[in-house]
Amino acid sequence: MDEAPGNKKTNINDILKIDDGIFHHLIKNSFDLLVLLDTKGNQIYVSDSCEKILGYKPEELTNIPVIEGFLHPDDQQKAIEGLQDIIYNNNNGGTQYRHKHKNGGWVYLEAFGTNQLDNPQIKSIVLNVRDISERKKAEEALRKSEASLKELNATKDRFFSIIGHDLRSPFSSIVGFTDLLIAQIREKDYGGIEDYARIIQKSSQQAMDLLSNLLEWSRAQSGRIDFVPEYLELGKMIRQTIDLFKNTATRKSIKVLNKSKNFLPIWADKHMVESVLRNLISNSLKFSPPESVITISARGLENKALVSVADKGVGMKKEDLGKLFKIEQPHSTRGTKNETGTGLGLLLCKDFVKMHKGQIWAESEEGKGSTFFFTLPLA
Repeated sequence: MDEAPGNKKTNINDILKIDDGIFHHLIKNSFDLLVLLDTKGNQIYVSDSCEKILGYKPEELTNIPVIEGFLHPDDQQKAIEGLQDIIYNNNNGGTQYRHKHKNGGWVYLEAFGTNQLDNPQIKSIVLNVRDISERKKAEEALRKSEASLKELNATKDRFFSIIGHDLRSPFSSIVGFTDLLIAQIREKDYGGIEDYARIIQKSSQQAMDLLSNLLEWSRAQSGRIDFVPEYLELGKMIRQTIDLFKNTATRKSIKVLNKSKNFLPIWADKHMVESVLRNLISNSLKFSPPESVITISARGLENKALVSVADKGVGMKKEDLGKLFKIEQPHSTRGTKNETGTGLGLLLCKDFVKMHKGQIWAESEEGKGSTFFFTLPLA
């Protein structure tokens, strides 16, 4: 009994007999790219879908060494090694690389290859190539998100560390010496009162400086600090900041030299630049021995101003230098008069300089001093 026309089963061989061009249409409309390579890496066939993926017509990419001509320089060696593995080891392999788009950009591709050189009807390496640009964007977004989360956790831990330890220390000194001061006044024993008062004053100033940096840093981290650039004269700002530390420098018998250019106009946020200068000069004074010299300079360099604060202080080991400006690797050294620090000031400097699209870095050698550099945009 014959089957009803609507119940007749479809046979793939019947399809092939009906239309040999069906594969051409399938390949042409595929989201993937089909490529045939010879042993030298020349593309002897490229499917039509290359135009929607790469912007090139098939004939623009055939009979040419595509690896040297179209792959990103950083990905060429990996692609060559992958091709050789397929040819000589007869392995089916896959690799990812960046291919030049006709518009000048780069497209991330993933290719899986099979060795069909011994197949008399194909005689080539067959590559199935897929556009993975969107996947790469998603992976990059995830990587940035993970890095951001890691930094946020490190910021939180650092924040609580400062509150729990570094901020407690000066207040403990204030409370302790205040108790001693009160006790001696009650007993009308006035010897050493001035010394106690100076210690309380120093601890209070230390707590105040730390609190100021802590508040500024927390505002910067949460994006609640306004960036208001204006026309400023950098040389004048440096002179004014040096004046703030005259008493500190005098007490430690340190000479502060200003070798900055007299007139250096910048386009910057006044509050942030002052904070960076204060922190760097304060650190240099802290880590410099008595009778030493601190040199501050500023000069124009192409479209930016380069500022440096150099001292002849305790310096740093190479491994400690790499920890600077990193929230996840806090580093602090005691000053020459046993001054304490948190490293928070440098993190604040980094954030403020970054807002100006500038750079900040340091050079140092243990026992020979340190030099901190940062750049700001010229007006």
